[in-house]
Formats: sequence, structure tokens, C-alpha cells
Amino acid sequence: MDNVQKIMDVMKQIEYGFLDSNGNNIFNNIEVEYTFNKVYYLMSPEELLNKKVGVCWDQVELERKLFEENNIKNETYFIYIDDKNNLPSHTFLVFYMNDNVYWFEHSWFDEKGIHEYNNLNDLLNDVEIKFVKSRENEVEKGSDVHIHKYNKPNYNISCDEFYNYIFTQKEVFNFKIENATLDDLERIKYYKLKTIVEYAKTLSEEEMVKIDNYICESVPTLIKEYKNIVYNKKIIGSILIRKIDNGLLLDEIFIDKEYRNKGFGSSIIKNYVLNSDENIYLWVYKNNIKAVNLYKKLGFKIKEETDTRYYMEYSK
Repeated sequence: MDNVQKIMDVMKQIEYGFLDSNGNNIFNNIEVEYTFNKVYYLMSPEELLNKKVGVCWDQVELERKLFEENNIKNETYFIYIDDKNNLPSHTFLVFYMNDNVYWFEHSWFDEKGIHEYNNLNDLLNDVEIKFVKSRENEVEKGSDVHIHKYNKPNYNISCDEFYNYIFTQKEVFNFKIENATLDDLERIKYYKLKTIVEYAKTLSEEEMVKIDNYICESVPTLIKEYKNIVYNKKIIGSILIRKIDNGLLLDEIFIDKEYRNKGFGSSIIKNYVLNSDENIYLWVYKNNIKAVNLYKKLGFKIKEETDTRYYMEYSK
């Protein structure tokens, strides 16, 4: 961590702002928003070190360079609030060390420092909460928040070009886990039945009746154990993890169709399910190829199988 502190010492030389052609910091002007869009361009790390004045976009590029020179794994992120009339944003750097993940912050004065987290999702949620609170008087309440992970951009691009570049980069879907309530009963029953029907295609009418009765009886008794998956204040799915004799059973995980194939499933399993110190088990239908491949990629191994399903184990 000594090298990280040395990077912070370098960043302490940098003032927030942007210099115009006369060498004046435009952030000292009350019309900075208008001026910024006209004169800003993304500086290289070398130019920033020379001028010693730059906004978060510039500072992150210097941080990126310093972390790479020290062979420290890092990623850069762009967060913004979209309220249709305003687009406040911030860029920040994340680095990995000693099985933990850290938010490295210099340009955001109130959050300046090195913040430690157990996983990336917790980090992104914390940044989001703090960023939204810091801008609550500027944007419409309830506006969507978006986060993009981005690679090194070209230097000397304009403000608009920087935004356009960011929007081509991968969007990150950080989630929150909240307790389910009785209000979620019908939605969860629907999820559960739909999943069974989708992957157990040869069910007879008699079997369907038994399954439907089982769902109607079991879900209310387990509702306090269900968790909702929440993104941008919207419930997009649910998850059920239960204690069994030799560990934990990932009994169910449902994600709404429009949010599938966006990284939610893998992120939830990596950052929430696998956080436990216990072995994790699950059943998955063999013809749910995407799910089977995902579980294998995350380290689950097939322990048993039936004609239609695999029983998989993740060992600690």
C-alpha cells in the first residue's frame, strides 16, 4: 500500500479545475458550465503534471498511468445522473490489492482518500449513494443513475467527444439486495412457475397441477427468506438461498427478461452468493445452457445429475 500512498502524494499537487488560454481557472467563473463545454479538452497525464490543474476526467488519466507504472490492477469508471435536463457526472479509479477492492479518490474533495470494500458491487453502490446525495439539489428526484467502465480514451478530445466515447463503453449494472415482503408473493410465484415451465418442457397436465399447488403452498412459507434484486430503485428479480446440512443451497434466482445477459447474474453470484464462507450448492436444468456455462465459469462443479438437471457444488 506504500506505492498507493505515493500516488496520492503525487495527486496532491493537482488542483481541481481547467485553465483557459490565458491561464485562468475557469472554475473561478460563475458561468463555468457554459465556458467548460467550449474550451475543455482531455489532457494527457504529462500536460496535467505540467499545468497542475485538471478536472476528474484528467486526474483519472494521471492516476491510471501511475497505477499502471506500479503494476497495480486498476479500472476506471464514469457515473452520471440522467434527469433529461442535467447530466452531472464523475470519473473515478478502482484498484485491487490483497483480495480487496479500493476506491481511489482525489478530485472529489468530500470523498478524498482510499476507501476499502469487500467487493466491486459494494464499492459501486457506495459511490452511487454518495454521488446522488451530493447532487440531490441539482437533479430531479428519482432520476436514473448509470455507471460505465471505460478504457483509456484518446487525449485532446473535446467535452462532447469524451461523453460520446463513454457511451460506447460497457455499462455496469450494480445491484442492491433487499428483503422481500408479502407484496412480492404473486411476482415470485409467477417467476418460479415460469422458470419451471421454460426448462421442464415435457410436463404433463397432472404434473403442472402438482407444481402449481406446490408453488402456491411453499412460496408464502419462505417469503421471509427471499431477497429482491433491485436496480435503479426497480425490482428486477429475486433470489432464495437456504441453509442445508453441508452448506448453502442457491435454491432460486430469477431476473426479468429485459435485464438478462447484462452481467447481473454473474455479478450477483460473485459478489453476493459466493461471499459466504460455506460451500454453495444448486440445481440447474441441463437445457439451460447459459446458466450451466455461467456456473461452471464461476467455479461450480457437477456433483450429481438426473435425467433433466445437474446438482452443482462450489467448494470453499
